[in-house]
Amino acid sequence: MAHVGLAQVLYERNDLAAALDHAIRGVALCRQLAFTPALATGLATLAWIRQAHGDAAGALEAMGEAGQAGLSPQVIALLNRVPSQRARLLLAQGDVHTALALLERLLDAAAAQGQAGSVIEIGALRALALAACGDHTGARSALTEALTLACRQGYVRVFADEGAPMRALLTQLPVARPGQRTVGDPIDPAYLAALLRACGPAGAVPQRIRAAAAPPGLAEPLTDRELEVLRLLAAGRSNQRIAHDLVVALDTVKKHVTHVLGKLGAANRTEAAAQARQLGLIP
Repeated sequence: MAHVGLAQVLYERNDLAAALDHAIRGVALCRQLAFTPALATGLATLAWIRQAHGDAAGALEAMGEAGQAGLSPQVIALLNRVPSQRARLLLAQGDVHTALALLERLLDAAAAQGQAGSVIEIGALRALALAACGDHTGARSALTEALTLACRQGYVRVFADEGAPMRALLTQLPVARPGQRTVGDPIDPAYLAALLRACGPAGAVPQRIRAAAAPPGLAEPLTDRELEVLRLLAAGRSNQRIAHDLVVALDTVKKHVTHVLGKLGAANRTEAAAQARQLGLIP
C-alpha cells in the first residue's frame, strides 16, 4: 500500500521515474498478497504513468487488468471515478452544458466529503467546461481555485493530462511578479512554468500509435509490447519472469507469446528467437 500511495503522489508531482519504480514494486507485492484494492489502484496508476511515457498499449493493458482485479462492489464504489470520467467524455463530445451541470454536482459532493484530490480534478475539468461555454472569466476563476489547492499538494499531472486546452487556459492566468499587483489570486510562476512544461510545447500534436511496417519475411509487424516479450523470451526468461519484468498478468504474457510465435511462424520459443535474429528484430 505504501508503494502504491507513493506512486500516486510522485505521479501527480510529475516525478515519473520514481513513480514507475514504486508502482512496479507495489503491484508486485499486492499480487503476492492478493490484496485487490491496492492492486487495482496500483495498476490504474501504472496505466497513467505509461500513458505519460507514451506507452499507449502498455497503459491499456494495465488499466484493463485493473478493471479485472476481482474487486467487491463495496471497493468498486469506493474507488469509483466513473462520474468524473463521464464528464470528461461529455466534454470531448461537445455536450458542454450537461458536463458542466454534472461537474457542479460532483464538486459540491467532493468538497462536502473533504476529498481534496477529487476537488482538484473536478475543478480542472470545470474550468475547461466554462471556457468551452465562452465564460473565460469563470474559467480562469475556477482554474485558479483548483491551482491554489493543487500547488500546496504539488499536483501536476491532473492538469497536464488535459493537454492543449489546459495549456491554453493556463497561459491566461495572472502570474505573481515582484512589485506588481495582479487582478485576482496570482499563481506562483515556478509552479505555473512546471505545469506548462508538463503540458508539452505549444501546438504539440498528440502522439498517435504508429503503424509499423513489417520487415521482409514477416507478414504482420510485431507491436512494441510483443517485441519486448520477444526480447525477454529470447533471453531465456520464463513466462512468470516476463510477467514480473513487464508488470502484467501471466495470462497477458501467454497471449503475447502466442501472438509472437504465430507472427514469426515458429513452433516454439527457440525457433522464434532464431527467426527473429534472422529478420534483425533482435541482436
